[in-house]
Amino acid sequence: MSALPSMAATNKSYSLTEAAYPIEVNGSAYTGQGLPVLTYKGNTYVPLRAMGDMLGASVAWNDKLGKVVISSGAAIAPCNNAFCDVLVTGSAGHYTVTGKGRVFEAVMQYAVEDGHDYLLEGHQQLEEGAPAWSPFSLDITIPPEQLPANGTLTLELFENSAKDGSRINVLTIPLETF
Repeated sequence: MSALPSMAATNKSYSLTEAAYPIEVNGSAYTGQGLPVLTYKGNTYVPLRAMGDMLGASVAWNDKLGKVVISSGAAIAPCNNAFCDVLVTGSAGHYTVTGKGRVFEAVMQYAVEDGHDYLLEGHQQLEEGAPAWSPFSLDITIPPEQLPANGTLTLELFENSAKDGSRINVLTIPLETF
């Protein structure tokens, strides 16, 4: 006599209906593009790719990670405990970085690296130290011969620990991908 475990199959069913009302995104009507807008228990479901296209976002399936990835051009500015509202403009080795800093004794540190080596390191004095937020603006220039042939040029904003001098509150920001 042998015992075999049995598993009862659980089937869930959902009753979706086509939405009987229009959907408008940034002033444009969603026309369905062959895929309907559905409703279920008072919630509206719109196809991701169609909505991403209407919002100017990219929608892609990442097969390696097994998930949907949605990216918008209107990314939220990076922020941590010491740096916030950081914005990068520029290209080809000439960048302006603006934001707010809240660092010990008003001294912020920065470094630019190419994935292998540090190309530039420096510091900047802010108007006020922590706990106040102070605006900053960095003009960064990397000579053309130091720019990577391919890869990402990355900026690290940080402060040095008053306790042991180590890097703390590191905020890593891509400057440009080549």
